[in-house]
Amino acid sequence: MSQFKQDFEALLNEKKLPSAYKEIENGHHLYRFQFRVTKETALVVEVIIQNTDKDYSDAQVIYRHIHMLRDYNARGRALEVINELNEMKTGYYGLFLSGDGEIFLRSLLRIGTDPRPLYDTIVLGSAIAKGLQPQLVSELGESAKRN
Repeated sequence: MSQFKQDFEALLNEKKLPSAYKEIENGHHLYRFQFRVTKETALVVEVIIQNTDKDYSDAQVIYRHIHMLRDYNARGRALEVINELNEMKTGYYGLFLSGDGEIFLRSLLRIGTDPRPLYDTIVLGSAIAKGLQPQLVSELGESAKRN
């Protein structure tokens, strides 16, 4: 994993993609990124990479701040919209509704020794997440402010 980590961070530096890194429980790796959506809002992307000695690792990429329900009682309609978008617009990514009303996008993948597929997943997913926001607003109303 240490070689992958070095190669991944070198790729991030080459692409000038700033990140915050933190080792989390069990030695797993957490990277955080921000992609500007508007002048006021940013998409927060969290990447968790499994710590392993194998030639591959499992990774989870979570795109936060896509949308926040103003009224959690609207979750039935939100789930309908999420299902429609998952059928037609998210591809290998999936939209989910959390218990606090946040709608987030997630991708699970297995990565080998080349960091480029993970980088591509991060960048492509951020574009998908940004593209979903107008339909979420039109179907569910403006997003609530985050704490």
